[in-house]
Amino acid sequence: MNQTPSDELAALLRRGEHLQAYDLARRLLDEGDGALFTAHAAVLSLARAGATDFARAEHVRLGLDAAPDAEARSLSARLLKDVALEARGARRRAFARAAAHRYVQAAAFGGGRYGLVNAATMSLVAGDARRSAELAAAALDHAGDPGRGEAGYFDRASRAEALTLLGRHAAAADMLAQAVACAPSSVSAHASTLRQLTMIAAETGGPTDWLEILRPPAAAHFTGHMFAAGDAAGEAALKARMADLLRAEKIGFGYGGLAAGADILWAETLLAAGAELHVVAPVSLASYVEISVRPFGERWIERFEACLAKAASVRFASRDPYAGDDEVFAYASRFAVGCAILRAEGLSTRAVQAAVWDGRPAVGPAGAAADVAYWRSTQRPQAILPFARPEPDARAPAGASPERGRGVKAMLFIDVRGFGSLRDDQVPAFFEVVMAGMAEAIAGLAAPPEHVETWGDGVFLVFGQPAEAAEAALSLLEAHRRLNLRARGLPRRLGLRIGGHYGPVHLRVNPITGTQAVVGAHVVVAARIEPDVAPGAAYVSEAMAGVLATSHADRFQCGYVGRTKLRKSFPPLSIFNLSRR
Repeated sequence: MNQTPSDELAALLRRGEHLQAYDLARRLLDEGDGALFTAHAAVLSLARAGATDFARAEHVRLGLDAAPDAEARSLSARLLKDVALEARGARRRAFARAAAHRYVQAAAFGGGRYGLVNAATMSLVAGDARRSAELAAAALDHAGDPGRGEAGYFDRASRAEALTLLGRHAAAADMLAQAVACAPSSVSAHASTLRQLTMIAAETGGPTDWLEILRPPAAAHFTGHMFAAGDAAGEAALKARMADLLRAEKIGFGYGGLAAGADILWAETLLAAGAELHVVAPVSLASYVEISVRPFGERWIERFEACLAKAASVRFASRDPYAGDDEVFAYASRFAVGCAILRAEGLSTRAVQAAVWDGRPAVGPAGAAADVAYWRSTQRPQAILPFARPEPDARAPAGASPERGRGVKAMLFIDVRGFGSLRDDQVPAFFEVVMAGMAEAIAGLAAPPEHVETWGDGVFLVFGQPAEAAEAALSLLEAHRRLNLRARGLPRRLGLRIGGHYGPVHLRVNPITGTQAVVGAHVVVAARIEPDVAPGAAYVSEAMAGVLATSHADRFQCGYVGRTKLRKSFPPLSIFNLSRR
């Protein structure tokens, strides 16, 4: 059966591919699709992608603010709720009141229990406990078939939320257990409910221990030493200890490499336990095998290929052959660590490192000891299996000598949506207002960029650390929002789009200009993100988001928004909306 565009759109929304969903919805709207569902999907995708301001503008432009429809009213309420939960003080309470009002309207138009319970929660956030209790009671009294599967889950989870608002925690716990029984494997739904109920507990000072039934399995970064094949009894004993650790830590997702020895044993143990395996390769697969698998015994190669075939995903720190630089292995490990932490954050669960380590300190940038030290610096839980092995031989890495003029940098590509449609007489004002505003924001940074390039409305900034680039991106967005564009005859639709990435680059001198050049495949990655960014937002690669989540979670948060568009010779990559914590 052929899938209709509406079916495809609904499937993208269910899978959380917000950017692809928005692209499809926008194309359908441009082609004359007047369906309310399509307009709703376009705005919902933007909201879930973190582009709240743009989503609110599109909500009005597409006429959803006046649509007499429960879903449209619920979406309007959701946008107001998003603003409220990102705000503080009087602004938070004002937007929460407006969201509650819209949710009540949604309930009146057929939104049922969902509208009422969200109105109750927003009333609580607005500081109106009495109104919150009235609406929560109305939500419980609302008639309707609770259903089964995910529909049954959400109905019962809404009842549990209403009971929580009324302070009936024992009854809420019973209802939550019924909800989980309806959809025991819907970990994303569980995580969403967990965040909502945890937020309510923070507002009321109520208990949270009863919410652990919703906690998804832990996400782990796994690592360990490489060793030669041959000791079957020793391998079996180590895998038994690994299996015990996975059960004890309740690990359901594993991220790491696939080198001979401990990595492959971790991968096999994760797969045997029914957990998801996610591989992060430091270099091209052929080169990886020659550097980190084959030298330790031919028997590992078949096991490497078997694990790779069963992996839920494979990521690459670099798709090039190994060039003698062990920093790429260190970068791959940090990438895998970040992926595990991002997955844990996305599911509101624990992140833990599972390591096989001999206890010796690191002697280089990469390896099990370096991984253990890096994770330990984050002060997150570690589970270490001691491993006895002879003192390793000091040997030079295989391959070519490390290339000079390399560095791992954080990069931002910035452009302005709408610049291309400006009249010629508006261009001077654009540079005097928009580009000057960017210049002022950049000049005010505590950590200025190490490298700057600009052309037309495009700007390329390079920083030494991801946190510096993240602060710059958000400062630029905030400065742009403060500009009075109309006063200078410029359209309000002008919006910054910022794409960010963190990865190894070549640092060279441009032979034409004689100035520094920052070039390489990872610069292209950063450049490819920016065209997919919603106006008024900053999206970053998984590599950059992972480092921010690992070491700067107190300052920044990164929510998954989808994958970049498929382009020739450039596979899609996961990207995340950047915002302040």
